[in-house]
Amino acid sequence: MREAPCPPFTPDEAEATPMASKRQLIEVDETTATRLRERADAQGISVAEVVAGLTALAESPVEISPEELAALDRQWAAIQSGEEGVVPHDQVARWLETWGTPDYKPFPMK
Repeated sequence: MREAPCPPFTPDEAEATPMASKRQLIEVDETTATRLRERADAQGISVAEVVAGLTALAESPVEISPEELAALDRQWAAIQSGEEGVVPHDQVARWLETWGTPDYKPFPMK
């Protein structure tokens, strides 16, 4: 799963969030708690700010133009029909392992 960066909050934004008014205890599994702490530490913000940012991000609609959607539909149809080839995961993984080594070469396109 790709993680989207959580933007840091400015003091004005923090004051506008519900977390600034009343704190609540939310239970999460250990893996989630660890990932939230790591993300907060990496950004120099609190876990509460990470959660608030992720919540705001989840509530933001993703805007995509009809042209972009049509292009994605065409690409997906080409993949499903076999017209556009796909590369097996293990081949990509082996190639990625060469990054930064003397064995690195550009990805072999068919």
